[in-house]
Amino acid sequence: MARIIYKNRGMNLSKKRTAIAVFCLAALLLAVGAAAFLTGKKEQVRLLYATGGDRYDTAAFEQFRQSLAANLELERKPMDEVSARKLQSYEAVVPDPELANIPDNGYIQKLQDYVQNGGHLLLDNAFASKFPADFLGAYQTQLIAPPQAKPQFQYPAVPVNAQGMQEVIKLFSDNFFKRETMDNLPGFYWGYGLDPSTAQPLVTLNGQALVAVNKVGKGTVLLSSTFLPNRYFITGYDLQSGTDPAQGFGSLAAKYDQQRSLKPGTAYFDKKDLKLEPYFHFAFSAANAQFRTEFVSYVSKETYGYSVTKVLGPYGRPAMSYQNHFEAMPAFKDKEAIQWAELTKKYDQIPSFSLVRSAFYWGQWKESVSVHLNGGSNEKPQFSGESPASYYSSGMHLQSEEGAIRLAEYPDYKSLADPVEGPHRLVPAFADINGDGKEDLLAGSSDGYVYVYPNLGPKPEAYERDPAPGGLKLPDVYGKPEKLLLASGQPLKTGPHASVHAVDWNADGKIDLLVSDATGAVQIALGQDGGRFAPLTALQDPSGPIKVPGPALAAAGDLGGQGFPDLAVGDADGKVRVYRAPQAGALRLSAGAVVADVGAKYAAPSVRDMDGDGRADLVVGSNEGDLRVFRQESGGTFTAQGSVNGATLNQMGTNALVGGHNSVPVWHDVNHDGVEDLIVGQLEFGSPVPVDSPAFPYKAELQEFLQYTKQNHLELYPHIYVHNFVSDAQEKQEIALHKQAFEKLGLPWTMPGTNQHTWRINFPDRLQTLRNENEQGIWFNFGFTPSHTPTEPRLGTDYIWGLPFLLTKDKTGSDQPMLIYTPAPVLRKTGESSTVDIYDSYVKRDMPIDYFEHIEYHFPARTGELEEFASFLDDIRNQYDYNFMTEPQMARSFLTTLTTQVTVKRTWADYILDEVKDRISGKGLHLSLTIGADTSAVPKQAAEYANTPGVVVEKGEKYAPYSLAAKSDVYTERDGKLYLGLARDAQLHIGKPAGEAHIVRANVPFELDTRESGIWKLDLQAAGLQQIKIYSPAGLTIQGNPADIKLEQDAATGTYTLTRYGDKTAIRLSLTK
Repeated sequence: MARIIYKNRGMNLSKKRTAIAVFCLAALLLAVGAAAFLTGKKEQVRLLYATGGDRYDTAAFEQFRQSLAANLELERKPMDEVSARKLQSYEAVVPDPELANIPDNGYIQKLQDYVQNGGHLLLDNAFASKFPADFLGAYQTQLIAPPQAKPQFQYPAVPVNAQGMQEVIKLFSDNFFKRETMDNLPGFYWGYGLDPSTAQPLVTLNGQALVAVNKVGKGTVLLSSTFLPNRYFITGYDLQSGTDPAQGFGSLAAKYDQQRSLKPGTAYFDKKDLKLEPYFHFAFSAANAQFRTEFVSYVSKETYGYSVTKVLGPYGRPAMSYQNHFEAMPAFKDKEAIQWAELTKKYDQIPSFSLVRSAFYWGQWKESVSVHLNGGSNEKPQFSGESPASYYSSGMHLQSEEGAIRLAEYPDYKSLADPVEGPHRLVPAFADINGDGKEDLLAGSSDGYVYVYPNLGPKPEAYERDPAPGGLKLPDVYGKPEKLLLASGQPLKTGPHASVHAVDWNADGKIDLLVSDATGAVQIALGQDGGRFAPLTALQDPSGPIKVPGPALAAAGDLGGQGFPDLAVGDADGKVRVYRAPQAGALRLSAGAVVADVGAKYAAPSVRDMDGDGRADLVVGSNEGDLRVFRQESGGTFTAQGSVNGATLNQMGTNALVGGHNSVPVWHDVNHDGVEDLIVGQLEFGSPVPVDSPAFPYKAELQEFLQYTKQNHLELYPHIYVHNFVSDAQEKQEIALHKQAFEKLGLPWTMPGTNQHTWRINFPDRLQTLRNENEQGIWFNFGFTPSHTPTEPRLGTDYIWGLPFLLTKDKTGSDQPMLIYTPAPVLRKTGESSTVDIYDSYVKRDMPIDYFEHIEYHFPARTGELEEFASFLDDIRNQYDYNFMTEPQMARSFLTTLTTQVTVKRTWADYILDEVKDRISGKGLHLSLTIGADTSAVPKQAAEYANTPGVVVEKGEKYAPYSLAAKSDVYTERDGKLYLGLARDAQLHIGKPAGEAHIVRANVPFELDTRESGIWKLDLQAAGLQQIKIYSPAGLTIQGNPADIKLEQDAATGTYTLTRYGDKTAIRLSLTK
């Protein structure tokens, strides 16, 4: 019994336990259900980028990956690995263009079925002939006849959901073809157009639909044009992909090369003389990206009735900044950077300065002398070429106790790439003038004098910033220049453009001087005791005094092997004549014979055996700046052998040694290592001096500027100079020296950005410069000319549009981000060249604006030019609520935007309630959304801006008649679009806005505390310019009425704008009048 009772009791216990378990399970299921009911349903656009295998258009895929479409979820797979069932799980499919080039294995029908069942398909124009015409909504597809001059696009009225795609095409094509014609896109392949039947054209040309969308079953198919997305140029975010040779770029390259005209004197300075290769086009890349983003928005509107797009600026409003390269030497002297910074305050703006490593004089060319130390032997000389201190020249600068040796300045302003017509040059020679046993430097100058720089011997400290290559001994240093004196005590004076050559002409043991000038005459000053010289005497040939087309430059050497020197004379036309001497010291020589022609102006010969065959050869300089070798053959004739070369490449990608214009070679052992070095007189650009050098001429002004930037919270970052052909090692060294200069000046190098001096980056390796910068901690570059691009930022059509993007790097690159962007076009407000239309497009498309301007040489007389664009940008900021900030702050904001994951969701509870309301209320549609931002993957470089993302919500056709209301700290409505800051989740619903106080825009990160009724505590978390715009219908005052805050009220809109310059701060606001 007991056992039975036990059993009965056990059964009773078991039932109780079972009941409890069932209850707990039900409670758990109810809780899970409730949680699921209250948690979100993500509203995403799942997009498949379908490939034909491993090869695909990385440009297109990367633009989708970095798309600003906030609710995009992207996947890439080969088409044959995606089942028809799986295909239906995607809201959108984009076949890669390469798929059109492989045999159809059933994917054509699979994609048609996908659209029929509700999918949205974007087809590259390459698929136009692959799909049935009726599927595309056409009676037929036809090749488009290439339009002449400017294509006359038409834009039919289209449904709301497709208007964004149409707007991108219209705005961009209008901006582009205002400035270009089809002559500048030769060979452009227009592909196929549609003769539309059921399709809705977005763009037509001569009755053919270039871009059209067709409804098929429950879905849509959109055929794009070859104009956008464009594959004529490189548009990929790796700066190398996205171009299709079949689109016609080869015709542009051929035309460009055919039309290239080599300007005399620019062979080594004007990069337009280089052949054109495919290049990255900022404008088409930006337009491609916007079109692709708008396709995702279209799908979102078709699917959900709205789109959500990230905005490139803090808290949902576009960013605006300046880019100011600070580099010109007189601007340091005149404190123009400080003056510009103060001027920007008039417009509630702030500058952004990048600092060059070596300041220089714009448009200035000066006579100078360089040395190429011989790392080989006398028989086989070897030269390094460019060094870190060469800047725009090559070799090392010979130093005097006053710095690099320079003489007269060229009278006209000439940029680096301009031809220089005049014969100005420093003509070097070496002779012991003062009898101390050391060879002094003589220098002929365009002012008609010959100068003597006494040899001071080795002084290594003078070359601290211009070290010898390869561990070679350093050259001597020279004293202050003095005019060379004749025996009379008067200076030796010629006509303009004096040249000098030192030689013991008469074999008496004293140095004599061959002197010539602009007249073309050649004279000699025979040496006398005490370093003085006899009056000039004309050298003669059988017809009388020697005279050639001037200016002349004479050199001497034993050209006949007879044991005494002959005379070689270069003339203004580039010819070299040899006058044979009958004996040593002869003043009457043979008739001159032209033995060489350099094919350029201002031939400057030197005599030297260059190949060790025992015969003297000629090395000849010219206005091109290189040095041409003419080898003497056994019969006494001379044969051109090319240029004297170095190990490094010059600005045009050859090894020719080029240091400036009007080169003059001389051979002399300046470092006493037993081998002759190559000394070159020339006309050199810029006279650069490192900003951290003791020789920098405006040290006090520089320090004042640096102190000003610290006090005014301005971040300085490097303005890096490399040319298109420097090696990887050279670039690394240059960037390291720039970093070292910052350290010496006390400037932080903490995750800086940069822009390129002269805009240049490497050509042979398109990513080399950006990679090297990135490896030195630099993470954004907003100013450079992509490799081989023939125009420069802000001036060329290649840059009329720009969007920031993250550089796609190979696996060997740095893990840190590299953000790329380009300045907006230069502002021209009137006339045929007006660019106001481009800025109108920027505003309509919520594109950020980074305005570049050199502010040097503007104060005090040209400030009106600065104020013109400052006031223009101020108007844009105030009218369209842009956020003005520094360029580094802008970059941080961009980085946040591009790397933030935005979620758009509706709780199941809201979803069901909205559906119920829609059915029973009879008052229209309902929508409740939560939009949030996950910033956990935002890189550290975004710093304090890591929590400042924002989006714009745009209504599609479904919700177009309704108003949207937001619950968020930051929001504003413009043209029916709702802009939201996402520092924390924002709620969105259909309904009338509540009219509560809120922030409209903020250019700096902030924390807002609203716990105290009627009081806001606002913590501004970035220094510098701080500007917050607030909507407060009840009024607004600042507690304490601080003097450093400007408060501006707009009574018509109920808004208040607070502007302050200073450090981080906290502000208390009363939301009452």
